[in-house]
Amino acid sequence: MLAKILFSVNPIPNTARSSLQRPLTLWLFKDGKPGHESQIEGLVTALNKVHRLSVHSLSIDDGLCLFLLKLKCLSAKFWPWKNMPPPDLLIGAGHKTHLWLLLARALFGGKTVVLMRPSLPSLLFDLLLIPSHDCEDSSGLSTRSNVWVTRGVLNKVQYSNDSLLNRGLILVGGPSKHFHWDDESVFQQIVSLIEANPRIQWELSSSRRSTRTIVERLKALSYPNFQFTAFSDTDSSWVQTRMKIASRIWVTADSVSMLYEAMTSGGEVGLISLRAQRTNSRICKCVQALVDGASLQLDPSLDLEVLQSHPYLNEAERCALKIKDKWFSNGRTSEG
Repeated sequence: MLAKILFSVNPIPNTARSSLQRPLTLWLFKDGKPGHESQIEGLVTALNKVHRLSVHSLSIDDGLCLFLLKLKCLSAKFWPWKNMPPPDLLIGAGHKTHLWLLLARALFGGKTVVLMRPSLPSLLFDLLLIPSHDCEDSSGLSTRSNVWVTRGVLNKVQYSNDSLLNRGLILVGGPSKHFHWDDESVFQQIVSLIEANPRIQWELSSSRRSTRTIVERLKALSYPNFQFTAFSDTDSSWVQTRMKIASRIWVTADSVSMLYEAMTSGGEVGLISLRAQRTNSRICKCVQALVDGASLQLDPSLDLEVLQSHPYLNEAERCALKIKDKWFSNGRTSEG
């Protein structure tokens, strides 16, 4: 089967939108990777704030070879999307979704929106939302009219006014190709953070990349203001739920997407430092730019009563408003 239709929903109307709006029909192409689906969810949530939506998701798990084989063997009338309403927007994240986006547009119309830098030429798509660190080594990509550069990848985190000054969150990643992972250094930085701020209740979670050594050492910590939760004991909403109440969020340098999620939540964001593998790595340069711009806290001694401010990020909502203004203002459809 080419793709599986997962759901078709009409979200609860938002009072900020006109009840007379024709719902925009969105086809979402998902490759099953949590990070990619989080980006799509973030954009769709933001779009739903500015326009009524009818959303249809398709699960794509085919690579290039299977795509070409099925394209040759099957007629469009047998495909699972044949009974779906024509799309206004076709949104995808991940290389496996790109050919399907183009094929669906050719057959049914609509505008293609790609999240992150594509493997195919950018001129093939109507709009690309690409993080700034993915544009640095590509000549002229950021200047193209169909490319909008974002600060970090889009995410589904929502700004929170409910955070508590005495609640902190620590998110630990693991080995990556961009940073030298050092269990001892990470552990000592976390201990320093906990000991320097005894009045802050810290909750820490590992990730699927965390080493067994760091997990075991963190699990063994016994401070009254510290709680460890293993990645295996969390669900997909765990981090987002904790970010809503934590006013201070510290993240290891390898987890750049998590840094941007923390900045989107509105909390004070701190960096657990790691040594760069290569100083010219686009990810390392991205993290260094956040440090140089004073967006990240480095000193573990925190003021319980005062939060360090940083530029508020909400890239998903910014892009959603621009999409509406570009294609759907004054009741126009994507053909306008």
